[in-house]
Amino acid sequence: MKSHISALFATSLVLASGSAIAGTTVSTTSEPMMTTSTDDGWQFTAGLYAWMAGLDGTIGAAGYTTDVGISFSDILDTLDMTAMGAFEVRKGPWMLQLEGLYLKNSDGVSGIAPNGTPVTLKLTAETTRLEPVIGYRVVETDATKVDLIAGAVYYDISNRLIVTGGGAAASAKSQDSWWDPIVGVRVNQRFNERWSGQFRGEIGGFGVNADLVWQLVGLVGYDFTENTTGFFGYRHAAVDYQNGGFTYDAASSGPILGLAITF
Repeated sequence: MKSHISALFATSLVLASGSAIAGTTVSTTSEPMMTTSTDDGWQFTAGLYAWMAGLDGTIGAAGYTTDVGISFSDILDTLDMTAMGAFEVRKGPWMLQLEGLYLKNSDGVSGIAPNGTPVTLKLTAETTRLEPVIGYRVVETDATKVDLIAGAVYYDISNRLIVTGGGAAASAKSQDSWWDPIVGVRVNQRFNERWSGQFRGEIGGFGVNADLVWQLVGLVGYDFTENTTGFFGYRHAAVDYQNGGFTYDAASSGPILGLAITF
């Protein structure tokens, strides 16, 4: 049961994510999947995805922390509701992208109070993550596209805890939200008419709020139609954030599966 507290974070970041499936868009011509044309027209891409992530690290609220190390199947046991998706707009070499994730979980877990006393916690948690970024294309060939990206990532996390242990009981509610800057690169590579791939790397935080925020994403895409692409891959995302009694110092890793449509 101890590991289930991490469910409020584990499918996050998004992305996901972090960005249309961590930055995924699709091709409407023979250009690489998960990218867009740099002509003078507007192009829009919408994507939905599932990030089947586990989580390892330390998280806590209201002064209580617990170490976690769980699988995606453990996370599903506590999941009440989730939604993940992204939207991208491109015109010429410029692009604007917004990725979002919402997650609600509830469960009971065990942990350690600041004074070292074992306690039991009942947690209901809601997590919202948004990542707006802008990008500029610096490499454009028939097979390879490279975008430099910059933006921010936003977290809003609300936890309600009921704590029992040591012959006493207490309840607490904690809420924290913060913004952190991020920079990164996205590389799209066309393999053939149907298959393509994408690599995306980001780093941020820099002590603005989190000490460090970073992610690496690798994706392979298949063009079902001229404007519909399915994709799969793997994502690793990590955050190191502390503020008062709130702690989130953990990494989420797992496969991604989704669908993107360009119009």
